[in-house]
Amino acid sequence: MDKKLYNLQRFLLLQTKIYPQTTNAIPDAYAYAWYEECYPMFDEGVHQEYENNFKISRKQIEIISAYADSEWLAKRYYTFYQYEDHFAVRNGNSNGIDRISLTRAFRYMFLNNLFDNQFWDTLLKPTEHPTEASGITRGFNLSDIYLV
Repeated sequence: MDKKLYNLQRFLLLQTKIYPQTTNAIPDAYAYAWYEECYPMFDEGVHQEYENNFKISRKQIEIISAYADSEWLAKRYYTFYQYEDHFAVRNGNSNGIDRISLTRAFRYMFLNNLFDNQFWDTLLKPTEHPTEASGITRGFNLSDIYLV
């Protein structure tokens, strides 16, 4: 039953976002997180009661954001591939972080206006990130949401 309520909440939230009259009621980062099923750790909302249903968990977002934040505060900037190496994405890891979760977590952080331009420019340095990471710093468009 919990997964059904989660999916209903997800659908209603995204439906609210795509209607022109109510689109501003839902922040872009929050809508993106729900759409990509990435735990929206940096937003307030109704997501806490559905924490166990998100494909990219709260723990994964905490691990990625804590490391990125501590390194950024120390003025150490890394490319996407360096983050993949740190989290052992290609070798398997115990925290379940893969390329998709890393990409979606960073896009969620970007949409929440976290970090500075140097962070994002270094993360997406040419030839230092996979093609699928290219859209991390792209704005959020309603056309990104497909409800079936």
